[in-house]
Amino acid sequence: MNQHSNITKTINWLPPVILVLLLSTTSSCEKEDDKVSIRMLFNHTVVNEPIQKDTMMYINAAGNIYEVNELQYFISEVGFWTMGQRHIMESGEIIYLDIDIPSTLEWVPEQKLPEGHYDSVSFVFGINKEKNKSGLFVNPPERDMFWPEMMGGGYHYMKMNGKWKTTGESIEPFNLHLGIGMKLDSTGNKEFIHNCFTVTLPLNNCNLDHSKPVNRFQLTMDINSWFESPNNWDWNVIGGQIMQNQDAMQQASRNGWDVFSIHYDQTD
Repeated sequence: MNQHSNITKTINWLPPVILVLLLSTTSSCEKEDDKVSIRMLFNHTVVNEPIQKDTMMYINAAGNIYEVNELQYFISEVGFWTMGQRHIMESGEIIYLDIDIPSTLEWVPEQKLPEGHYDSVSFVFGINKEKNKSGLFVNPPERDMFWPEMMGGGYHYMKMNGKWKTTGESIEPFNLHLGIGMKLDSTGNKEFIHNCFTVTLPLNNCNLDHSKPVNRFQLTMDINSWFESPNNWDWNVIGGQIMQNQDAMQQASRNGWDVFSIHYDQTD
């Protein structure tokens, strides 16, 4: 009897449970070999040019001249989609980004993705209702994104701080802070409104290839897009502080639908 016959005979005599475990282990190893490492880089632009901080040089759709001094925000629940199937990062990682901290502008998850074609990426801008609880973060800088308890607690989705030039030519500060909104209901009780939202971005020519050490994505926020479509943002009307203005926060959240774009680039 040849060697192949001996192997076949041995497999045929294995108890069913052991046989299933053996085949399952073999299949898992093969699948792991086809998994792909990814890297995501985060860029911040104004009308396709890298942001220049602390410079009064930008104009929004309402004609406001403005500058950006600080930008910090969270994204979470990153998912990669193929043929209607979602591959979400199982760790449920909440990603903190800060344009003043270069190390936050690159994300390399431990989890790998199956190789193949992907048609879109989705994520939550901010932190969802279930997770956005006070005490989630104990160390800075994430801890310093806390949202006041009297306004619902948890954490800011975004802090964008800057200045704008009023119609009277004076320079005023603005704080575009997004988080949990608050209104009073008909009985005078506080009603908390979660302004986080899901962003879904199409991918072009994204074929993850495990033969490459890293497959890279460039996720870009165009800051000027926060101030247009569908709501024309005018600081002279809205004012510079919006944390206690749920209507303004809702307008900003609705403007966030097209703030991001993504580019896949298969690289070293």
